[in-house]
Amino acid sequence: MWFRVFLASWSIFFLALLAWLATHKSSDATILGHYSSTYFILLGGITLLTLMSLLAHFRPVYRYLQRERNKIILLFFSIFISLIAAEVATRTLDPLGISHFEEASKYHLDKVSDSALVYKHAPGLTRIYQGVEVSINELGLRDRDLTKKHEGELRLLLLGDSVTFGWGVPVAQTFSRRLESILSLRLERPVRTVNAGVGSYNTVQEYAFLKKYAHTIEPDIVSLLYVSNDIEPNYPPFNPWSKRSLRGKSPPEVINLLLKKSWLYRLVAFTFRYSRQSDAASVANKSFGWKQSMESLRAMASFCKERQIRFVTFFSQGPGEMSMSKLNETLLADLSTIGRKMDFHVCDVKSWWKDSERSTVTNSTVDSHPNERGHEILAAGMANYIIENVLIPE
Repeated sequence: MWFRVFLASWSIFFLALLAWLATHKSSDATILGHYSSTYFILLGGITLLTLMSLLAHFRPVYRYLQRERNKIILLFFSIFISLIAAEVATRTLDPLGISHFEEASKYHLDKVSDSALVYKHAPGLTRIYQGVEVSINELGLRDRDLTKKHEGELRLLLLGDSVTFGWGVPVAQTFSRRLESILSLRLERPVRTVNAGVGSYNTVQEYAFLKKYAHTIEPDIVSLLYVSNDIEPNYPPFNPWSKRSLRGKSPPEVINLLLKKSWLYRLVAFTFRYSRQSDAASVANKSFGWKQSMESLRAMASFCKERQIRFVTFFSQGPGEMSMSKLNETLLADLSTIGRKMDFHVCDVKSWWKDSERSTVTNSTVDSHPNERGHEILAAGMANYIIENVLIPE
């Protein structure tokens, strides 16, 4: 009797799953005016499983399954235990640094809404991310409290995203602090860097930060570390928890959210994507986010010029990546064009990594942020560029 209930439960499960998935309408519907080709294949697979579960109730099939029920139950149990063991092993051993996804999610959820910046770090927050302690000051920055600018002090404001923030690296080893030490020694004068890096900030937010806090920070030099995801828009209101909620989500979104709770699934998905990566990255065809980024860059340059602040942009496509994608080539060309027209320096940092293997300058295979060695290279390169191109105000 219990075996019949077991089979009936599976039939009900697959019927309910199929009915739920069928309610979704794909954005690129090409089949039956309702589904994409990929989604239609998924529905076909679920339909097949549903038919197989219903077929199990026919007498000849049922009798066969009943005779083999112990083997069937053992198979299901073995698969279940194996998946649990693999999940535990993945969370314990952290292959390829897959914990990065979970840590980055925790970090994003700790940010707070801001009317001008969309979001920022919570002032006074202290947390551990990726095994590294992070403390946030009164301005919402991963830096020391801001003090009054001393006479003769050279002050650099470093704008950027998680690379400037120093993801996965102790604060003393970030390129911000290293740059401060190098310039102080070589210029023989007091130097203070202000690290304004916030994970996933784009150029629009970086410019908004500059406008809001320039009079407080009083920089002599503004440095922008530009990466390709600076063209991705971030729209208010900021509510990261809503993206993690299952309420109001389509079937594919719900399934994706549930699957991403598994580190094992993330590991398999990353490995599959990594093995299929191509050098020919697609260009976003001058998307709205791209145009917003370029407009903000121009506004940033004008802002600095009006206030006689030296401005420099460092373009980074990623540590150890020597071949440049089409996306990065086009971005760098646009940045350089704007730099020439508006008279500010644009530096491609690619050559700084020429003697470094990717694995020696990044946090892990999954986490491509620069590690301590990567930040050391960035600091040395920035210091040399700033001094050699006479970007130090008299």
